[in-house]
Amino acid sequence: MSAPPTVGDLRATMTGTLSPEPTHMTELGRLLTAMVTPYTPDGAVDYAHARRLAAHLVKRGNDGVVVTGTTGESPLLSDDEKAGLWESVKQELGAGGTVIAGAGTNDTRHSVALAKRAERAGADGILAVVPYYLRPPQEGIFRHFKAIAESTSLPVIIYNVPSRTGVNMTVETTLRCAEIPNIVGNKEANGDLASSAAVIEGAPGFKVWSGNDNDNFHLYTMGGWGAISVTAHIVAGEQRRMLDAVLAGRVPEAAAMHRKLCPVTDVCFRHGSPGTIRAILRRFGFVIGEPRLPVVEPSAAAIDALIADLRGAALDVMQ
Repeated sequence: MSAPPTVGDLRATMTGTLSPEPTHMTELGRLLTAMVTPYTPDGAVDYAHARRLAAHLVKRGNDGVVVTGTTGESPLLSDDEKAGLWESVKQELGAGGTVIAGAGTNDTRHSVALAKRAERAGADGILAVVPYYLRPPQEGIFRHFKAIAESTSLPVIIYNVPSRTGVNMTVETTLRCAEIPNIVGNKEANGDLASSAAVIEGAPGFKVWSGNDNDNFHLYTMGGWGAISVTAHIVAGEQRRMLDAVLAGRVPEAAAMHRKLCPVTDVCFRHGSPGTIRAILRRFGFVIGEPRLPVVEPSAAAIDALIADLRGAALDVMQ
């Protein structure tokens, strides 16, 4: 069976020319889960169950995982814990799945040090977030990402999530970053599809991963590369089938999948993230422990309601 066409192939069908593959792209995968961090009953990082969860996610259809991103409670982990997770999960997945290290902070020097450590730990790439809380100007955002990229030979995905950082990275700044050879793409979670369209149009070959699960379908059909997903913890198979349907040109089929997935996304974020998805996973029997404060899970009654809504979604929710 031949492989499904890529977004570049679809563009060629529409325009008569094939979009060139970027010379700076390292294959990191299209569907990645922003993985939660498991803890032991006494609150320590549970490296063994992190390995098991990562392997399970790849088996279910993910190309890899983002380890110690926001969903992994990165601000609550020490540098040693982060490095231990990157190394442990990469040892588990080997060549079978990619490990993207959440190595960005709001401190450029600290982020550079983490990026170097992630490379030593064997990570396949870096995810670096727009510096949060300080609300730097666009020039500061650009220089921050440039310093991180220049500190490592790994491919870097920049991450724009203004609801958490307090500042939006503009199209112009994103396009400047796209000119840096090993900044290979953007995880976009600003909810502005027009800005994503401008980036995709302005930087052919620069990859855009959706950072909001309810935007996945729309970004795919515009030429986005993939998604860094929270809901793929539990519906990776459905997310994968939707992506493959778009790549194969079966857009109405993918749209129908998207409509069914939207309520699942709403459930997974109903009581905040990552507390909600952690509660769902624990109720489904995944050994991940309780989150670290100030993250808390919803009440038992609220979790009952979440699970009831998921079971009514008529999707292949992992259990």
